[in-house]
Amino acid sequence: MDHRGARSLDFHGSRAATAPMTWGQRAIWKSIRWLDDEAHYFNIRRIADVPPGATVDQVVDGLTALVTRHEALRTFFREGADGGWTQEVTDRGSVPLEIVGAAPGGADELAERTADTLVRRTFRHDTEVPFRAALVLEDDRPARLVLVFSHLGVDFWGVRELLRELGDLLAGTTAPEPDWQPVDQARYEAEGVGAARGAAAVAYWRKTLEKVPATLFPPAPAGDGGRPERFVRLGMDSPAAALAATALADRCRTSTGTVLLAATAAVLGAYTGHGTVPLQLIAVNRHDDRTRRLVAAMAENALFSLDVAEGTFDQAVGRAFLAGMNAYRHAHYDPIAVDEVLDDARARSGDTLNLGQFFNDKRLHDRWEDLPDTGGDPARLADLAGKTRVFHVGSWERQDATFFVHTSYAPDTCLLYLMADTDLIPRPDIERLLRAFEALLVDSADAPVELAAFRSAAPRAGRPND
Repeated sequence: MDHRGARSLDFHGSRAATAPMTWGQRAIWKSIRWLDDEAHYFNIRRIADVPPGATVDQVVDGLTALVTRHEALRTFFREGADGGWTQEVTDRGSVPLEIVGAAPGGADELAERTADTLVRRTFRHDTEVPFRAALVLEDDRPARLVLVFSHLGVDFWGVRELLRELGDLLAGTTAPEPDWQPVDQARYEAEGVGAARGAAAVAYWRKTLEKVPATLFPPAPAGDGGRPERFVRLGMDSPAAALAATALADRCRTSTGTVLLAATAAVLGAYTGHGTVPLQLIAVNRHDDRTRRLVAAMAENALFSLDVAEGTFDQAVGRAFLAGMNAYRHAHYDPIAVDEVLDDARARSGDTLNLGQFFNDKRLHDRWEDLPDTGGDPARLADLAGKTRVFHVGSWERQDATFFVHTSYAPDTCLLYLMADTDLIPRPDIERLLRAFEALLVDSADAPVELAAFRSAAPRAGRPND
């Protein structure tokens, strides 16, 4: 690798503006403040191919246009002495673009290493815009773009929009200028329809919290909370789970995402012994064309609850669809107002409230496109499950979740990840829970499984697991 210098993305936007943070920005800002110097955990990295024949100048022009068009990429975020959280859009400035050269055939490796370096630096949001970039050259020609975003500036949906638009800009075509920016969203949320929607969501949280267990877990054991590997994430690579989830979705006439959500609740309920399981879901909050094109942090938590004590798993999947729709409908709100509701619930529970269980389906495809063919034979599906791989992803000293299931997309397998607090869920149980998740899906693929039977056989907290 050799350093080829740097260029500046000198932008001149159409306006400068200051407004309160949007609800989505406030939601992620809370977590960023909590992690402090470790907030790089929330950074988002992407590596994009540069179209053949594009010059360095064309890449600089395309990136500059992207920053100019989207105010989220040229915003500072500040917390005032009076406690007010604000977004401050600047109309002019520059973003550095590092340029590095790769050996022939080495662009992908260099792009990965460059991305690792950029993503591990925590953004200083009061002095740094939430966007970094580097250009990798191969044979002196642009080959890869490394892009890193702060989650405070954009969410995963917004990143997808930016990549689509950047592709157009590099190809010499442009979409219409954005007509809805985060500052406009903040004003919408402060009055009229937006404010009413937020108030309804807060009421939903208050009502739901009165019906769910305050906590699924006993208090964490006293002791040193500074273990570097207290929070552990394992992943599961299971084509069998993907095939089974598809079969269940077809039979229940729903999405595979709903099947995975129901399975998460069923496994967690069996493990903790609770018949009603609350989960927080990550809601994209993109309900119309205006917000679907908005580049901003819009995602917030949705409060979901499911009865997993009785009936069949198929019936739980049906209940999960309706409960999920209701949760997502009430997921756009002022997080400060919901904090007040949580404080009330915490006081009622004697300070035992813990909603640290999450589910996030991050796939952009509901169906897998290249699954193996078992011909619907349960024996072949069971054999395929024997090839499932469970692997370590990462370990952390601190996280703001107790139990976090998420998915990522591959065309030929279900990639499912579980991060857990090992003070409450011992590390061996993390793998057992992933295996139980797969077993529930595989066993249910051929015929409905009774939840009572599953609960009696599944891993259970504090119980020896054979």
